[in-house]
Amino acid sequence: MSTTIRVSERTHDRFATMAQTTGRPMTQLVDDAADALERRMFFDQLSARYGALRADASAWSEVETERTVESGALQDRSP
Repeated sequence: MSTTIRVSERTHDRFATMAQTTGRPMTQLVDDAADALERRMFFDQLSARYGALRADASAWSEVETERTVESGALQDRSP
């Protein structure tokens, strides 16, 4: 299923150029752009939350303690 979205002429022209260059349809490029933006937003939020966690010395100490305790479980024990 598809629907119509309004974009500026400049954006349309940019997608048309990319479609011609890559041989892929503009709809595929828009989907890819939305996926990339969604990933960027996720990691930006993750980074901000880690920043806030690091700013709280007590909370960050708990994270470091937990990492130390769990580090043994991450070791490869295969022969």
